[in-house]
Amino acid sequence: MLTALIVLASIVLLLVLIYFIEPFIIALLYSWILSLFVKNPPYVNIQEEFPESKLLKENWTTIRAELDEVLKNIENIPKFHEVDKLQKFISAKDDKAWRTFIIKGFNEWLPHNCEQVPKTTELIQQLPRVSMAMFSIIDGGKHIPPHYGFFKSVLRYHLGLMIPQGECYILVNGEKYSWKEGEDVLFDDTYRHEVWNKTDERRVVLFIDVLREKGLPKFMQRINRWMFRILKNSKKLQQAAKNAEVPTDIA
Repeated sequence: MLTALIVLASIVLLLVLIYFIEPFIIALLYSWILSLFVKNPPYVNIQEEFPESKLLKENWTTIRAELDEVLKNIENIPKFHEVDKLQKFISAKDDKAWRTFIIKGFNEWLPHNCEQVPKTTELIQQLPRVSMAMFSIIDGGKHIPPHYGFFKSVLRYHLGLMIPQGECYILVNGEKYSWKEGEDVLFDDTYRHEVWNKTDERRVVLFIDVLREKGLPKFMQRINRWMFRILKNSKKLQQAAKNAEVPTDIA
């Protein structure tokens, strides 16, 4: 009995230390547990899982107009691995850029970036399940190699904003989806996935992570939200937020 109490106390102490040192570890552990219970195909039904996305699709031209303004400042938008060094393998694999204009990251708004896209920000603010939102910008010729997402607690949404003609697509678990402007898709990024832009032109999507709800009991939905709240204490996230701020040129 005493041994069991010591083991339990040690586990609790370890979790407390992890929480204060690096909350991401707790989120990863929870995501692994969730994956044992949550099953879905690589691509999931938007109307069933994220019906609120209708607001974004209906206003995609408004979002595109703000994107066009942001792209005038393209050289100041950081590459993904400059925001998060853990992404170096998938972002810096070649000399083609994958840039990210982050509006909201792990439930934290980036005020300076939000100021540059006020209408897009206002739309996303109406969707409380959105934990991350950004413009994902890849150069022509860019290949994002196969990789896996970390968090089973979210689903990933793409809305096509600037899509070149030609071969420009994502493979999720080997299933191909080619983006179209004004069209959207929802998928589970914990499946193996990769991106190809085999054209000479830039591709941009509105990239969103949305908290799962369908099929989860209420207490797990609450845990999902709590996980992202504790990530605000992550040193990794705090540094990434600083790196993600996009300065504006002053004429």
